[in-house]
Amino acid sequence: MEQTTATLFAPSGAGPAERGRLDATLEKLGDLYIGLQTGGRDIDPASLLSQWRVDLELHFALEEADSNFGAYQRDRPSLAHGIAELRAEHSALLEQVDRVRALAADRSRWPELAVETAHLVERFRAHEHKEADLLQESVLRDDGVGAD
Repeated sequence: MEQTTATLFAPSGAGPAERGRLDATLEKLGDLYIGLQTGGRDIDPASLLSQWRVDLELHFALEEADSNFGAYQRDRPSLAHGIAELRAEHSALLEQVDRVRALAADRSRWPELAVETAHLVERFRAHEHKEADLLQESVLRDDGVGAD
Protein backbone atom coordinates (compact mmCIF):
# COMPACT_ATOMS: atom_id res chain seq x y z
CA MET A 1 0.00 0.00 0.00
CA GLU A 2 1.43 3.35 -1.05
CA GLN A 3 0.07 5.50 1.78
CA THR A 4 0.61 5.07 5.49
CA THR A 5 -2.38 4.22 7.64
CA ALA A 6 -2.28 7.70 9.20
CA THR A 7 -2.56 9.48 5.84
CA LEU A 8 -4.86 6.98 4.19
CA PHE A 9 -7.59 7.40 6.77
CA ALA A 10 -6.97 11.14 7.39
CA PRO A 11 -9.65 13.81 6.78
CA SER A 12 -11.05 13.79 3.27
CA GLY A 13 -10.92 17.42 2.28
CA ALA A 14 -14.55 17.18 1.21
CA GLY A 15 -16.78 20.24 1.20
CA PRO A 16 -17.89 21.77 4.52
CA ALA A 17 -21.45 20.42 4.43
CA GLU A 18 -20.34 16.81 4.57
CA ARG A 19 -16.79 17.08 5.88
CA GLY A 20 -17.57 16.22 9.49
CA ARG A 21 -19.55 13.10 8.70
CA LEU A 22 -17.29 11.72 5.98
CA ASP A 23 -14.15 12.49 7.93
CA ALA A 24 -15.52 10.84 11.07
CA THR A 25 -16.32 7.73 9.05
CA LEU A 26 -12.85 7.69 7.47
CA GLU A 27 -11.31 7.91 10.94
CA LYS A 28 -13.47 5.00 12.11
CA LEU A 29 -12.41 3.03 9.02
CA GLY A 30 -8.81 3.59 10.09
CA ASP A 31 -9.66 2.16 13.51
CA LEU A 32 -11.43 -0.74 11.80
CA TYR A 33 -8.40 -1.41 9.61
CA ILE A 34 -6.11 -1.52 12.64
CA GLY A 35 -8.57 -3.70 14.55
CA LEU A 36 -8.84 -6.16 11.67
CA GLN A 37 -5.06 -6.22 11.23
CA THR A 38 -4.55 -7.02 14.91
CA GLY A 39 -7.25 -9.70 14.98
CA GLY A 40 -9.81 -7.71 16.95
CA ARG A 41 -13.13 -9.49 17.30
CA ASP A 42 -15.13 -6.83 19.15
CA ILE A 43 -15.67 -4.70 16.04
CA ASP A 44 -18.62 -4.35 13.70
CA PRO A 45 -17.30 -3.89 10.17
CA ALA A 46 -20.67 -4.45 8.48
CA SER A 47 -22.31 -1.51 10.22
CA LEU A 48 -19.39 0.84 9.61
CA LEU A 49 -19.07 -0.13 5.95
CA SER A 50 -22.81 0.41 5.51
CA GLN A 51 -22.42 3.86 7.06
CA TRP A 52 -19.54 4.63 4.71
CA ARG A 53 -21.67 3.64 1.74
CA VAL A 54 -24.37 6.06 2.84
CA ASP A 55 -21.76 8.79 3.33
CA LEU A 56 -20.32 8.17 -0.12
CA GLU A 57 -23.76 8.18 -1.73
CA LEU A 58 -24.43 11.58 -0.18
CA HIS A 59 -20.98 12.87 -1.12
CA PHE A 60 -21.33 11.70 -4.73
CA ALA A 61 -24.90 13.01 -5.05
CA LEU A 62 -23.73 16.46 -3.94
CA GLU A 63 -20.89 16.37 -6.46
CA GLU A 64 -23.11 15.20 -9.30
CA ALA A 65 -25.77 17.80 -8.59
CA ASP A 66 -26.64 20.33 -11.25
CA SER A 67 -25.17 23.04 -9.02
CA ASN A 68 -21.77 21.30 -8.97
CA PHE A 69 -20.77 19.06 -11.90
CA GLY A 70 -23.63 20.52 -13.94
CA ALA A 71 -22.37 24.06 -13.45
CA TYR A 72 -18.81 23.10 -14.37
CA GLN A 73 -20.02 21.35 -17.48
CA ARG A 74 -22.17 24.31 -18.54
CA ASP A 75 -19.27 26.70 -18.01
CA ARG A 76 -16.71 24.42 -19.65
CA PRO A 77 -18.36 21.98 -22.08
CA SER A 78 -14.93 20.56 -22.88
CA LEU A 79 -14.96 18.93 -19.43
CA ALA A 80 -17.98 16.75 -20.26
CA HIS A 81 -15.90 13.64 -20.92
CA GLY A 82 -13.93 14.02 -17.69
CA ILE A 83 -17.10 14.60 -15.68
CA ALA A 84 -18.68 11.51 -17.24
CA GLU A 85 -15.63 9.50 -16.16
CA LEU A 86 -15.95 10.82 -12.61
CA ARG A 87 -19.64 9.85 -12.50
CA ALA A 88 -18.73 6.35 -13.71
CA GLU A 89 -16.09 6.12 -10.99
CA HIS A 90 -18.73 7.05 -8.42
CA SER A 91 -20.81 4.06 -9.48
CA ALA A 92 -17.77 1.78 -9.54
CA LEU A 93 -16.70 2.89 -6.05
CA LEU A 94 -20.17 2.20 -4.65
CA GLU A 95 -20.12 -1.25 -6.25
CA GLN A 96 -16.72 -1.91 -4.71
CA VAL A 97 -18.05 -0.83 -1.29
CA ASP A 98 -20.81 -3.40 -1.70
CA ARG A 99 -18.26 -6.14 -2.49
CA VAL A 100 -16.22 -5.18 0.57
CA ARG A 101 -19.37 -5.14 2.69
CA ALA A 102 -20.05 -8.72 1.59
CA LEU A 103 -16.67 -9.74 3.05
CA ALA A 104 -17.72 -8.36 6.43
CA ALA A 105 -20.40 -11.04 6.74
CA ASP A 106 -17.79 -13.81 6.95
CA ARG A 107 -15.47 -13.51 9.98
CA SER A 108 -13.01 -15.93 8.40
CA ARG A 109 -12.43 -13.34 5.66
CA TRP A 110 -11.76 -10.40 8.00
CA PRO A 111 -7.98 -10.39 7.34
CA GLU A 112 -8.85 -10.01 3.65
CA LEU A 113 -11.42 -7.37 4.62
CA ALA A 114 -8.70 -5.21 6.17
CA VAL A 115 -6.67 -5.16 2.96
CA GLU A 116 -9.71 -4.62 0.74
CA THR A 117 -10.94 -1.76 2.93
CA ALA A 118 -7.56 -0.04 2.69
CA HIS A 119 -7.50 -0.52 -1.09
CA LEU A 120 -10.99 0.92 -1.36
CA VAL A 121 -10.10 3.99 0.70
CA GLU A 122 -6.96 4.40 -1.42
CA ARG A 123 -9.08 4.23 -4.57
CA PHE A 124 -11.47 6.82 -3.11
CA ARG A 125 -8.53 9.13 -2.34
CA ALA A 126 -7.17 8.77 -5.88
CA HIS A 127 -10.62 9.54 -7.25
CA GLU A 128 -10.89 12.68 -5.11
CA HIS A 129 -7.51 13.88 -6.41
CA LYS A 130 -8.61 13.25 -9.99
CA GLU A 131 -11.79 15.22 -9.31
CA ALA A 132 -9.87 18.12 -7.78
CA ASP A 133 -7.51 18.18 -10.75
CA LEU A 134 -10.38 18.31 -13.25
CA LEU A 135 -12.18 21.05 -11.37
CA GLN A 136 -8.98 23.04 -11.02
CA GLU A 137 -8.48 22.68 -14.76
CA SER A 138 -11.92 24.18 -15.30
CA VAL A 139 -10.84 27.30 -13.42
CA LEU A 140 -7.37 27.64 -14.93
CA ARG A 141 -8.11 26.67 -18.51
CA ASP A 142 -9.08 29.19 -21.15
CA ASP A 143 -10.87 27.36 -23.92
CA GLY A 144 -12.58 30.43 -25.36
CA VAL A 145 -15.90 29.76 -23.65
CA GLY A 146 -17.57 32.18 -21.29
CA ALA A 147 -16.90 35.72 -20.20
CA ASP A 148 -13.19 35.32 -19.44
